[in-house]
Amino acid sequence: MLFHFALEAMKGVFSPESTGAKTSSFLIVLIPAAGALITALMTRVFRKFSKERGVLSVIKSLLLKEGNLSARGTLFQAIAPVISLGTGAPLGPEGPAARLGSGIGSIMSRIFKMQVHNMKMYTAAGAGAAISAVFNAPITGVFFGIEVILLNDMKNQALSALIVSSVVADIVSRAVLGNSHIIQLPAYDLGGIGTYPLYLIMGITCGIFALLYFRMNAIAAYLFDKKLKIKNEYLRLIPLSLLFGLVLMQYSHLFGIGYGTIHDVLNNRIALETVIILLFLKIAFVALFLQGGAYGGTFAPSLVIGVLLGYSFASVGTILTGIPMDPVAFSIVAMGGILAGINSIPLTSMMLVFEISNDYRVILPLMLVSVIAHLISFSYNRGSIYQVGLKKSGIDISKLNEVDLLGRIAVNELMKGKIDTASFRTPFRELSEIILKSRLGDVVITGDRDNLLGIVSLMDIRQAFMNNELVDLLIAGDIMRPVPQVLENESVSSAMQKIKEYDLENIPVVDSSDTEKIVGILTHFDIIQAYNRNLEEWETNQILLDFGQPQEP
Repeated sequence: MLFHFALEAMKGVFSPESTGAKTSSFLIVLIPAAGALITALMTRVFRKFSKERGVLSVIKSLLLKEGNLSARGTLFQAIAPVISLGTGAPLGPEGPAARLGSGIGSIMSRIFKMQVHNMKMYTAAGAGAAISAVFNAPITGVFFGIEVILLNDMKNQALSALIVSSVVADIVSRAVLGNSHIIQLPAYDLGGIGTYPLYLIMGITCGIFALLYFRMNAIAAYLFDKKLKIKNEYLRLIPLSLLFGLVLMQYSHLFGIGYGTIHDVLNNRIALETVIILLFLKIAFVALFLQGGAYGGTFAPSLVIGVLLGYSFASVGTILTGIPMDPVAFSIVAMGGILAGINSIPLTSMMLVFEISNDYRVILPLMLVSVIAHLISFSYNRGSIYQVGLKKSGIDISKLNEVDLLGRIAVNELMKGKIDTASFRTPFRELSEIILKSRLGDVVITGDRDNLLGIVSLMDIRQAFMNNELVDLLIAGDIMRPVPQVLENESVSSAMQKIKEYDLENIPVVDSSDTEKIVGILTHFDIIQAYNRNLEEWETNQILLDFGQPQEP
Protein backbone atom coordinates (compact mmCIF):
# COMPACT_ATOMS: atom_id res chain seq x y z
CA MET A 1 0.00 0.00 0.00
CA LEU A 2 2.91 2.36 0.74
CA PHE A 3 4.25 1.61 -2.75
CA HIS A 4 0.77 2.31 -4.18
CA PHE A 5 0.40 5.60 -2.31
CA ALA A 6 3.88 6.73 -3.36
CA LEU A 7 3.06 6.03 -7.02
CA GLU A 8 -0.28 7.85 -6.72
CA ALA A 9 1.43 10.83 -5.10
CA MET A 10 3.96 11.01 -7.96
CA LYS A 11 1.16 10.67 -10.48
CA GLY A 12 -0.76 13.46 -8.73
CA VAL A 13 2.21 15.79 -9.15
CA PHE A 14 3.65 14.85 -12.54
CA SER A 15 0.91 13.34 -14.73
CA PRO A 16 -0.19 15.41 -17.77
CA GLU A 17 -3.63 15.90 -16.21
CA SER A 18 -2.12 17.32 -13.00
CA THR A 19 0.48 19.58 -14.61
CA GLY A 20 -1.58 20.76 -17.54
CA ALA A 21 1.20 19.37 -19.71
CA LYS A 22 -1.25 18.41 -22.44
CA THR A 23 -1.22 22.04 -23.47
CA SER A 24 2.29 22.82 -22.25
CA SER A 25 4.85 21.01 -24.40
CA PHE A 26 7.73 22.33 -22.27
CA LEU A 27 6.53 20.47 -19.18
CA ILE A 28 5.63 17.22 -20.86
CA VAL A 29 9.10 16.97 -22.40
CA LEU A 30 10.96 17.87 -19.20
CA ILE A 31 9.13 15.59 -16.74
CA PRO A 32 10.37 12.22 -18.14
CA ALA A 33 13.86 13.71 -18.62
CA ALA A 34 13.99 14.88 -14.99
CA GLY A 35 12.92 11.43 -13.82
CA ALA A 36 15.56 9.84 -16.06
CA LEU A 37 18.25 12.11 -14.59
CA ILE A 38 17.38 11.06 -11.02
CA THR A 39 17.07 7.39 -12.00
CA ALA A 40 20.43 7.39 -13.80
CA LEU A 41 22.07 9.12 -10.81
CA MET A 42 20.66 6.48 -8.42
CA THR A 43 21.84 3.69 -10.72
CA ARG A 44 25.36 5.10 -10.85
CA VAL A 45 25.65 5.79 -7.11
CA PHE A 46 24.04 2.52 -6.02
CA ARG A 47 25.29 0.31 -8.84
CA LYS A 48 25.30 -2.87 -6.73
CA PHE A 49 21.64 -2.54 -5.71
CA SER A 50 20.52 -1.43 -9.17
CA LYS A 51 21.34 -4.93 -10.48
CA GLU A 52 18.76 -6.58 -8.19
CA ARG A 53 15.82 -5.38 -10.27
CA GLY A 54 12.71 -7.29 -11.25
CA VAL A 55 11.36 -10.78 -10.83
CA LEU A 56 14.45 -12.48 -12.28
CA SER A 57 16.55 -11.28 -9.34
CA VAL A 58 14.08 -12.97 -6.97
CA ILE A 59 14.30 -16.27 -8.85
CA LYS A 60 18.11 -16.08 -8.82
CA SER A 61 18.13 -15.42 -5.08
CA LEU A 62 16.04 -18.54 -4.50
CA LEU A 63 18.29 -20.67 -6.70
CA LEU A 64 21.68 -19.31 -5.68
CA LYS A 65 21.28 -17.59 -2.29
CA GLU A 66 18.50 -19.53 -0.54
CA GLY A 67 16.18 -16.52 -0.97
CA ASN A 68 18.55 -14.04 0.70
CA LEU A 69 17.79 -10.49 -0.50
CA SER A 70 19.47 -7.45 1.04
CA ALA A 71 17.49 -4.84 2.97
CA ARG A 72 19.25 -1.92 1.26
CA GLY A 73 18.66 -3.48 -2.15
CA THR A 74 14.97 -3.86 -1.30
CA LEU A 75 14.73 -0.21 -0.26
CA PHE A 76 16.46 0.89 -3.47
CA GLN A 77 14.13 -1.24 -5.58
CA ALA A 78 11.16 0.39 -3.85
CA ILE A 79 12.27 3.98 -4.46
CA ALA A 80 13.77 3.85 -7.97
CA PRO A 81 10.63 2.44 -9.70
CA VAL A 82 8.44 5.08 -8.04
CA ILE A 83 10.59 7.79 -9.63
CA SER A 84 10.70 6.04 -13.03
CA LEU A 85 6.99 5.27 -13.20
CA GLY A 86 5.87 8.51 -11.53
CA THR A 87 7.67 10.62 -14.12
CA GLY A 88 6.16 8.80 -17.07
CA ALA A 89 8.20 5.68 -17.92
CA PRO A 90 5.71 3.43 -19.78
CA LEU A 91 6.34 0.38 -17.57
CA GLY A 92 4.41 -1.40 -14.81
CA PRO A 93 4.52 -1.54 -10.98
CA GLU A 94 4.15 -5.31 -10.54
CA GLY A 95 7.80 -6.33 -11.12
CA PRO A 96 9.13 -3.82 -8.55
CA ALA A 97 6.26 -4.72 -6.19
CA ALA A 98 7.14 -8.42 -6.42
CA ARG A 99 10.80 -7.58 -5.72
CA LEU A 100 9.71 -5.43 -2.77
CA GLY A 101 7.44 -8.19 -1.38
CA SER A 102 10.17 -10.81 -1.75
CA GLY A 103 12.68 -8.53 -0.04
CA ILE A 104 10.34 -7.97 2.89
CA GLY A 105 9.82 -11.74 3.20
CA SER A 106 13.57 -12.32 3.15
CA ILE A 107 14.19 -9.59 5.75
CA MET A 108 11.46 -10.98 8.04
CA SER A 109 12.93 -14.47 7.90
CA ARG A 110 16.29 -13.08 9.03
CA ILE A 111 14.76 -10.94 11.79
CA PHE A 112 12.99 -13.99 13.20
CA LYS A 113 16.08 -16.17 12.60
CA MET A 114 14.27 -18.67 10.40
CA GLN A 115 16.00 -21.70 8.92
CA VAL A 116 17.25 -21.56 5.33
CA HIS A 117 14.30 -23.39 3.77
CA ASN A 118 11.94 -21.02 5.61
CA MET A 119 13.76 -18.01 4.17
CA LYS A 120 13.04 -19.34 0.67
CA MET A 121 9.40 -19.82 1.65
CA TYR A 122 9.04 -16.25 2.95
CA THR A 123 10.77 -14.82 -0.11
CA ALA A 124 8.45 -16.65 -2.52
CA ALA A 125 5.36 -15.86 -0.46
CA GLY A 126 6.23 -12.15 -0.39
CA ALA A 127 6.27 -11.97 -4.19
CA GLY A 128 2.86 -13.61 -4.52
CA ALA A 129 1.42 -11.38 -1.81
CA ALA A 130 2.63 -8.26 -3.61
CA ILE A 131 0.99 -9.28 -6.91
CA SER A 132 -2.20 -10.14 -5.03
CA ALA A 133 -2.29 -6.66 -3.47
CA VAL A 134 -1.34 -4.80 -6.67
CA PHE A 135 -4.18 -6.28 -8.72
CA ASN A 136 -6.71 -7.09 -5.93
CA ALA A 137 -6.46 -10.66 -7.23
CA PRO A 138 -5.43 -13.28 -4.63
CA ILE A 139 -5.67 -16.30 -6.95
CA THR A 140 -3.50 -14.48 -9.48
CA GLY A 141 -0.91 -13.92 -6.74
CA VAL A 142 -0.83 -17.65 -6.04
CA PHE A 143 -0.49 -18.61 -9.71
CA PHE A 144 2.20 -15.97 -10.21
CA GLY A 145 4.16 -17.46 -7.34
CA ILE A 146 3.82 -20.97 -8.75
CA GLU A 147 4.53 -20.18 -12.42
CA VAL A 148 7.25 -17.58 -12.01
CA ILE A 149 8.86 -17.59 -8.58
CA LEU A 150 8.69 -21.36 -7.92
CA LEU A 151 9.25 -22.25 -11.60
CA ASN A 152 6.11 -24.41 -11.73
CA ASP A 153 7.18 -26.51 -8.73
CA MET A 154 3.75 -27.53 -7.35
CA LYS A 155 5.38 -29.68 -4.64
CA ASN A 156 7.37 -26.82 -3.16
CA GLN A 157 6.85 -26.36 0.56
CA ALA A 158 6.35 -22.62 0.00
CA LEU A 159 3.00 -23.26 -1.72
CA SER A 160 0.91 -23.13 1.48
CA ALA A 161 2.62 -19.94 2.64
CA LEU A 162 2.12 -18.47 -0.82
CA ILE A 163 -1.64 -19.05 -0.62
CA VAL A 164 -1.95 -17.63 2.91
CA SER A 165 0.15 -14.56 2.16
CA SER A 166 -1.75 -13.80 -1.07
CA VAL A 167 -5.12 -14.02 0.69
CA VAL A 168 -4.03 -11.86 3.62
CA ALA A 169 -2.41 -9.27 1.35
CA ASP A 170 -5.60 -9.01 -0.69
CA ILE A 171 -7.76 -8.66 2.43
CA VAL A 172 -5.60 -5.85 3.80
CA SER A 173 -5.41 -4.15 0.40
CA ARG A 174 -9.19 -4.26 -0.06
CA ALA A 175 -9.76 -2.97 3.46
CA VAL A 176 -7.72 0.16 2.73
CA LEU A 177 -8.02 0.69 -1.02
CA GLY A 178 -11.52 -0.71 -1.57
CA ASN A 179 -12.92 -3.66 -3.52
CA SER A 180 -12.72 -2.19 -7.01
CA HIS A 181 -10.26 -3.64 -9.51
CA ILE A 182 -7.63 -1.52 -11.24
CA ILE A 183 -9.54 -1.85 -14.54
CA GLN A 184 -13.29 -1.17 -14.82
CA LEU A 185 -14.86 -2.93 -17.79
CA PRO A 186 -17.90 -1.60 -19.68
CA ALA A 187 -20.63 -3.96 -20.94
CA TYR A 188 -19.52 -6.28 -23.73
CA ASP A 189 -20.73 -9.17 -25.90
CA LEU A 190 -18.44 -12.20 -26.30
CA GLY A 191 -20.47 -13.52 -29.23
CA GLY A 192 -21.65 -17.06 -29.91
CA ILE A 193 -19.86 -20.27 -30.87
CA GLY A 194 -19.24 -18.89 -34.34
CA THR A 195 -16.94 -16.24 -32.85
CA TYR A 196 -14.39 -18.81 -31.63
CA PRO A 197 -12.50 -19.05 -34.96
CA LEU A 198 -11.98 -15.29 -34.64
CA TYR A 199 -10.64 -15.77 -31.11
CA LEU A 200 -8.30 -18.41 -32.54
CA ILE A 201 -6.96 -15.82 -35.00
CA MET A 202 -6.78 -13.34 -32.11
CA GLY A 203 -4.56 -15.79 -30.21
CA ILE A 204 -2.21 -16.16 -33.17
CA THR A 205 -2.10 -12.37 -33.56
CA CYS A 206 -1.24 -11.97 -29.87
CA GLY A 207 1.58 -14.48 -30.31
CA ILE A 208 2.91 -12.56 -33.34
CA PHE A 209 2.84 -9.27 -31.44
CA ALA A 210 4.61 -10.90 -28.50
CA LEU A 211 7.34 -11.88 -30.96
CA LEU A 212 7.36 -8.30 -32.26
CA TYR A 213 8.01 -7.14 -28.70
CA PHE A 214 10.89 -9.62 -28.29
CA ARG A 215 12.33 -8.43 -31.59
CA MET A 216 12.05 -4.81 -30.51
CA ASN A 217 13.72 -5.70 -27.20
CA ALA A 218 16.63 -7.31 -29.08
CA ILE A 219 16.94 -4.28 -31.38
CA ALA A 220 16.99 -1.92 -28.38
CA ALA A 221 19.68 -4.02 -26.67
CA TYR A 222 21.76 -4.09 -29.87
CA LEU A 223 21.31 -0.34 -30.32
CA PHE A 224 22.51 0.55 -26.82
CA ASP A 225 25.17 -2.13 -26.29
CA LYS A 226 26.60 -2.93 -29.73
CA LYS A 227 25.78 -0.17 -32.22
CA LEU A 228 26.14 2.92 -30.03
CA LYS A 229 28.15 1.15 -27.26
CA ILE A 230 26.65 3.40 -24.59
CA LYS A 231 27.58 2.31 -21.07
CA ASN A 232 26.97 5.63 -19.31
CA GLU A 233 23.64 5.58 -17.44
CA TYR A 234 22.87 9.23 -18.24
CA LEU A 235 23.52 8.84 -21.97
CA ARG A 236 21.33 5.74 -22.15
CA LEU A 237 18.27 7.07 -20.38
CA ILE A 238 18.11 10.87 -20.63
CA PRO A 239 18.13 11.21 -24.49
CA LEU A 240 15.55 8.41 -24.66
CA SER A 241 13.34 10.23 -22.13
CA LEU A 242 13.63 13.49 -24.08
CA LEU A 243 12.55 11.65 -27.24
CA PHE A 244 9.70 10.09 -25.26
CA GLY A 245 8.67 13.55 -24.04
CA LEU A 246 8.53 14.84 -27.61
CA VAL A 247 6.28 11.92 -28.56
CA LEU A 248 4.08 12.63 -25.50
CA MET A 249 3.33 16.07 -26.94
CA GLN A 250 1.17 14.28 -29.51
CA TYR A 251 0.36 11.02 -27.72
CA SER A 252 0.07 11.76 -23.99
CA HIS A 253 -1.72 8.42 -23.43
CA LEU A 254 1.72 6.78 -23.39
CA PHE A 255 2.60 8.51 -20.11
CA GLY A 256 3.05 6.25 -17.10
CA ILE A 257 1.58 2.86 -16.24
CA GLY A 258 -1.36 3.15 -18.64
CA TYR A 259 -4.48 2.13 -16.72
CA GLY A 260 -6.13 5.41 -17.74
CA THR A 261 -5.36 4.61 -21.38
CA ILE A 262 -7.06 1.22 -20.97
CA HIS A 263 -10.22 2.90 -19.66
CA ASP A 264 -10.23 5.45 -22.48
CA VAL A 265 -9.83 2.76 -25.15
CA LEU A 266 -12.49 0.47 -23.67
CA ASN A 267 -14.95 3.37 -23.42
CA ASN A 268 -14.31 4.41 -27.05
CA ARG A 269 -12.73 7.77 -26.18
CA ILE A 270 -9.75 7.41 -28.54
CA ALA A 271 -9.94 7.33 -32.34
CA LEU A 272 -9.08 4.02 -34.01
CA GLU A 273 -6.15 5.52 -35.95
CA THR A 274 -4.67 6.81 -32.68
CA VAL A 275 -5.16 3.43 -30.98
CA ILE A 276 -3.18 1.69 -33.73
CA ILE A 277 -0.35 4.24 -33.50
CA LEU A 278 -0.31 3.93 -29.68
CA LEU A 279 -0.03 0.14 -30.04
CA PHE A 280 3.27 0.28 -31.93
CA LEU A 281 4.65 3.20 -29.93
CA LYS A 282 3.90 1.37 -26.65
CA ILE A 283 5.75 -1.75 -27.78
CA ALA A 284 8.75 0.29 -28.93
CA PHE A 285 9.07 2.46 -25.83
CA VAL A 286 8.56 -0.38 -23.34
CA ALA A 287 11.49 -2.21 -24.94
CA LEU A 288 13.62 0.95 -25.13
CA PHE A 289 13.01 1.97 -21.53
CA LEU A 290 13.74 -1.51 -20.20
CA GLN A 291 17.02 -1.68 -22.13
CA GLY A 292 17.78 1.96 -21.38
CA GLY A 293 17.84 1.38 -17.63
CA ALA A 294 14.41 2.47 -16.33
CA TYR A 295 12.79 0.59 -13.46
CA GLY A 296 9.46 -1.17 -13.89
CA GLY A 297 7.70 -4.36 -14.92
CA THR A 298 6.04 -5.71 -18.04
CA PHE A 299 2.66 -6.88 -16.68
CA ALA A 300 0.83 -3.54 -16.88
CA PRO A 301 2.36 -2.68 -20.29
CA SER A 302 1.24 -6.12 -21.51
CA LEU A 303 -2.34 -5.33 -20.43
CA VAL A 304 -2.18 -1.97 -22.23
CA ILE A 305 -0.73 -3.53 -25.38
CA GLY A 306 -3.39 -6.25 -25.19
CA VAL A 307 -6.23 -3.74 -25.01
CA LEU A 308 -4.81 -1.66 -27.86
CA LEU A 309 -4.32 -4.79 -29.99
CA GLY A 310 -7.71 -6.35 -29.21
CA TYR A 311 -9.55 -3.10 -29.88
CA SER A 312 -7.68 -2.57 -33.17
CA PHE A 313 -8.20 -6.21 -34.25
CA ALA A 314 -11.96 -6.13 -33.64
CA SER A 315 -12.52 -2.66 -35.10
CA VAL A 316 -10.44 -3.22 -38.25
CA GLY A 317 -11.80 -6.76 -38.62
CA THR A 318 -15.38 -5.49 -38.51
CA ILE A 319 -14.62 -2.83 -41.13
CA LEU A 320 -12.85 -5.25 -43.50
CA THR A 321 -15.07 -8.34 -43.16
CA GLY A 322 -18.42 -6.93 -42.08
CA ILE A 323 -18.50 -9.50 -39.26
CA PRO A 324 -19.55 -7.72 -36.04
CA MET A 325 -16.86 -8.04 -33.34
CA ASP A 326 -17.17 -6.36 -29.95
CA PRO A 327 -13.92 -4.37 -29.42
CA VAL A 328 -14.26 -4.62 -25.63
CA ALA A 329 -14.59 -8.42 -25.68
CA PHE A 330 -11.56 -8.82 -27.93
CA SER A 331 -9.62 -6.33 -25.81
CA ILE A 332 -10.28 -8.42 -22.70
CA VAL A 333 -9.08 -11.70 -24.20
CA ALA A 334 -6.12 -9.97 -25.90
CA MET A 335 -4.99 -8.73 -22.48
CA GLY A 336 -4.59 -12.35 -21.46
CA GLY A 337 -2.96 -13.28 -24.77
CA ILE A 338 -0.29 -10.57 -24.69
CA LEU A 339 0.33 -11.08 -20.97
CA ALA A 340 0.85 -14.81 -21.54
CA GLY A 341 2.97 -14.29 -24.66
CA ILE A 342 5.33 -11.64 -23.34
CA ASN A 343 5.69 -12.94 -19.78
CA SER A 344 5.41 -16.74 -20.27
CA ILE A 345 2.62 -17.03 -17.68
CA PRO A 346 -0.48 -18.59 -19.29
CA LEU A 347 -2.18 -19.64 -16.04
CA THR A 348 -1.48 -16.35 -14.28
CA SER A 349 -2.72 -14.45 -17.34
CA MET A 350 -5.99 -16.35 -17.48
CA MET A 351 -6.58 -15.92 -13.76
CA LEU A 352 -5.69 -12.21 -13.69
CA VAL A 353 -8.04 -11.26 -16.53
CA PHE A 354 -10.74 -13.55 -15.10
CA GLU A 355 -10.47 -11.87 -11.68
CA ILE A 356 -10.48 -8.42 -13.28
CA SER A 357 -13.56 -9.16 -15.38
CA ASN A 358 -15.32 -11.16 -12.64
CA ASP A 359 -17.20 -12.88 -15.47
CA TYR A 360 -17.01 -16.65 -15.91
CA ARG A 361 -18.20 -16.36 -19.54
CA VAL A 362 -14.83 -14.95 -20.58
CA ILE A 363 -12.85 -17.98 -19.42
CA LEU A 364 -13.12 -20.13 -22.58
CA PRO A 365 -12.00 -17.57 -25.19
CA LEU A 366 -9.47 -16.30 -22.65
CA MET A 367 -7.96 -19.77 -22.23
CA LEU A 368 -7.83 -20.29 -25.99
CA VAL A 369 -6.12 -16.98 -26.76
CA SER A 370 -3.69 -17.14 -23.80
CA VAL A 371 -2.50 -20.67 -24.52
CA ILE A 372 -2.02 -20.08 -28.26
CA ALA A 373 -0.03 -16.87 -27.65
CA HIS A 374 2.06 -18.60 -24.97
CA LEU A 375 2.86 -21.57 -27.23
CA ILE A 376 4.01 -19.28 -30.05
CA SER A 377 6.20 -17.29 -27.66
CA PHE A 378 7.55 -20.42 -25.92
CA SER A 379 8.46 -22.05 -29.23
CA TYR A 380 10.20 -18.94 -30.50
CA ASN A 381 12.29 -18.46 -27.34
CA ARG A 382 12.79 -22.21 -26.76
CA GLY A 383 11.61 -21.76 -23.21
CA SER A 384 10.03 -19.13 -20.99
CA ILE A 385 11.55 -15.67 -20.74
CA TYR A 386 12.67 -16.56 -17.22
CA GLN A 387 14.41 -19.71 -18.43
CA VAL A 388 16.13 -17.66 -21.13
CA GLY A 389 17.14 -14.98 -18.63
CA LEU A 390 18.51 -17.56 -16.19
CA LYS A 391 20.42 -19.32 -18.96
CA LYS A 392 22.13 -16.05 -19.89
CA SER A 393 23.28 -15.90 -16.27
CA GLY A 394 24.63 -19.46 -16.48
CA ILE A 395 21.70 -21.14 -14.70
CA ASP A 396 20.07 -24.04 -16.56
CA ILE A 397 16.82 -24.86 -14.76
CA SER A 398 16.48 -28.10 -16.76
CA LYS A 399 19.23 -29.40 -14.47
CA LEU A 400 17.70 -28.18 -11.22
CA ASN A 401 16.62 -31.66 -10.22
CA GLU A 402 20.25 -32.76 -10.31
CA VAL A 403 22.55 -32.07 -7.39
CA ASP A 404 24.34 -29.12 -9.03
CA LEU A 405 26.20 -27.79 -6.02
CA LEU A 406 28.26 -25.29 -8.01
CA GLY A 407 25.19 -24.02 -9.87
CA ARG A 408 23.89 -22.60 -6.59
CA ILE A 409 26.91 -20.38 -6.03
CA ALA A 410 27.46 -17.06 -7.82
CA VAL A 411 30.95 -16.28 -9.15
CA ASN A 412 31.23 -13.09 -7.07
CA GLU A 413 30.94 -15.18 -3.90
CA LEU A 414 34.21 -17.02 -4.68
CA MET A 415 36.25 -14.67 -6.84
CA LYS A 416 39.32 -12.82 -5.55
CA GLY A 417 39.22 -9.05 -5.93
CA LYS A 418 42.99 -8.55 -6.22
CA ILE A 419 44.40 -9.47 -9.62
CA ASP A 420 47.75 -9.12 -11.36
CA THR A 421 47.40 -7.31 -14.68
CA ALA A 422 49.67 -6.21 -17.50
CA SER A 423 49.13 -4.30 -20.73
CA PHE A 424 49.23 -6.30 -23.96
CA ARG A 425 52.24 -4.11 -24.93
CA THR A 426 54.32 -5.25 -21.92
CA PRO A 427 57.76 -6.59 -23.08
CA PHE A 428 58.42 -10.28 -22.48
CA ARG A 429 61.16 -9.82 -19.86
CA GLU A 430 59.05 -7.42 -17.81
CA LEU A 431 56.05 -9.74 -18.11
CA SER A 432 58.15 -12.68 -16.85
CA GLU A 433 59.06 -10.72 -13.72
CA ILE A 434 55.41 -9.81 -13.09
CA ILE A 435 54.37 -13.46 -13.36
CA LEU A 436 57.16 -14.64 -11.04
CA LYS A 437 55.95 -12.16 -8.41
CA SER A 438 52.24 -12.89 -8.94
CA ARG A 439 50.28 -14.67 -6.24
CA LEU A 440 48.48 -17.09 -8.58
CA GLY A 441 51.06 -17.61 -11.33
CA ASP A 442 48.72 -15.99 -13.88
CA VAL A 443 48.61 -12.43 -15.22
CA VAL A 444 45.51 -10.92 -16.83
CA ILE A 445 46.31 -9.07 -20.06
CA THR A 446 44.42 -5.84 -20.69
CA GLY A 447 43.88 -3.52 -23.65
CA ASP A 448 44.17 0.24 -23.93
CA ARG A 449 40.85 0.73 -22.11
CA ASP A 450 41.85 -1.70 -19.34
CA ASN A 451 39.46 -4.17 -20.96
CA LEU A 452 40.04 -7.92 -20.80
CA LEU A 453 42.04 -9.41 -23.68
CA GLY A 454 43.46 -12.66 -22.34
CA ILE A 455 45.67 -14.33 -19.76
CA VAL A 456 49.33 -15.44 -19.54
CA SER A 457 50.52 -18.23 -17.21
CA LEU A 458 53.91 -19.63 -16.21
CA MET A 459 53.33 -22.44 -18.75
CA ASP A 460 52.94 -19.87 -21.54
CA ILE A 461 56.22 -18.22 -20.52
CA ARG A 462 57.99 -21.59 -20.52
CA GLN A 463 56.66 -22.51 -23.96
CA ALA A 464 57.73 -19.13 -25.34
CA PHE A 465 61.29 -19.73 -24.09
CA MET A 466 61.36 -23.18 -25.69
CA ASN A 467 59.77 -22.33 -29.04
CA ASN A 468 61.02 -18.86 -29.91
CA GLU A 469 64.66 -17.82 -30.36
CA LEU A 470 63.73 -14.13 -30.56
CA VAL A 471 61.96 -14.21 -27.22
CA ASP A 472 63.14 -10.74 -26.21
CA LEU A 473 61.17 -9.24 -29.09
CA LEU A 474 57.88 -10.65 -27.83
CA ILE A 475 55.24 -8.67 -25.99
CA ALA A 476 52.39 -9.90 -23.79
CA GLY A 477 49.90 -9.77 -26.66
CA ASP A 478 51.99 -12.27 -28.64
CA ILE A 479 51.80 -15.09 -26.10
CA MET A 480 48.53 -14.45 -24.26
CA ARG A 481 45.69 -16.95 -24.43
CA PRO A 482 42.18 -15.66 -25.14
CA VAL A 483 39.65 -16.36 -22.40
CA PRO A 484 35.84 -16.38 -22.42
CA GLN A 485 33.83 -13.80 -20.52
CA VAL A 486 32.72 -14.86 -17.03
CA LEU A 487 30.22 -12.48 -15.43
CA GLU A 488 30.30 -11.81 -11.71
CA ASN A 489 26.63 -12.86 -11.30
CA GLU A 490 27.12 -16.04 -13.34
CA SER A 491 26.96 -19.42 -11.62
CA VAL A 492 30.22 -21.11 -10.66
CA SER A 493 29.01 -24.21 -12.51
CA SER A 494 28.93 -22.25 -15.77
CA ALA A 495 32.35 -20.72 -15.07
CA MET A 496 33.78 -24.18 -14.35
CA GLN A 497 32.65 -25.39 -17.79
CA LYS A 498 34.55 -22.50 -19.40
CA ILE A 499 37.65 -23.25 -17.34
CA LYS A 500 37.60 -26.84 -18.58
CA GLU A 501 36.86 -25.86 -22.18
CA TYR A 502 39.81 -23.43 -22.34
CA ASP A 503 42.12 -25.56 -20.15
CA LEU A 504 42.69 -22.84 -17.55
CA GLU A 505 43.59 -22.84 -13.88
CA ASN A 506 42.19 -19.38 -13.22
CA ILE A 507 39.74 -17.23 -15.13
CA PRO A 508 39.16 -13.44 -15.02
CA VAL A 509 35.73 -12.12 -14.01
CA VAL A 510 34.07 -9.04 -15.56
CA ASP A 511 31.33 -6.72 -14.35
CA SER A 512 27.85 -7.94 -15.31
CA SER A 513 26.72 -4.49 -16.49
CA ASP A 514 30.04 -3.40 -18.01
CA THR A 515 31.81 -6.37 -19.60
CA GLU A 516 34.94 -4.33 -20.31
CA LYS A 517 35.57 -3.82 -16.59
CA ILE A 518 37.59 -6.57 -14.85
CA VAL A 519 36.42 -7.04 -11.25
CA GLY A 520 38.29 -10.16 -10.06
CA ILE A 521 39.62 -13.64 -10.80
CA LEU A 522 38.16 -17.07 -10.08
CA THR A 523 40.58 -19.89 -9.28
CA HIS A 524 40.16 -23.60 -9.90
CA PHE A 525 41.44 -24.28 -6.38
CA ASP A 526 38.71 -22.12 -4.76
CA ILE A 527 36.05 -23.85 -6.86
CA ILE A 528 37.17 -27.29 -5.68
CA GLN A 529 37.26 -26.10 -2.07
CA ALA A 530 33.73 -24.67 -2.35
CA TYR A 531 32.47 -27.84 -4.00
CA ASN A 532 33.85 -30.01 -1.20
CA ARG A 533 32.31 -27.76 1.47
CA ASN A 534 28.90 -27.74 -0.21
CA LEU A 535 29.01 -31.48 -0.84
CA GLU A 536 29.68 -32.13 2.84
CA GLU A 537 26.82 -29.79 3.86
CA TRP A 538 24.45 -31.36 1.35
CA GLU A 539 25.23 -34.90 2.50
CA THR A 540 24.73 -33.83 6.14
CA ASN A 541 21.39 -32.23 5.34
CA GLN A 542 20.24 -35.32 3.46
CA ILE A 543 21.01 -37.45 6.52
CA LEU A 544 19.10 -35.04 8.75
CA LEU A 545 16.13 -35.08 6.38
CA ASP A 546 16.15 -38.87 6.29
CA PHE A 547 15.80 -38.84 10.09
CA GLY A 548 13.04 -36.26 9.92
CA GLN A 549 15.13 -33.41 11.35
CA PRO A 550 15.05 -29.89 9.86
CA GLN A 551 18.01 -28.52 7.97
CA GLU A 552 20.17 -26.00 9.81
CA PRO A 553 20.78 -22.65 8.11
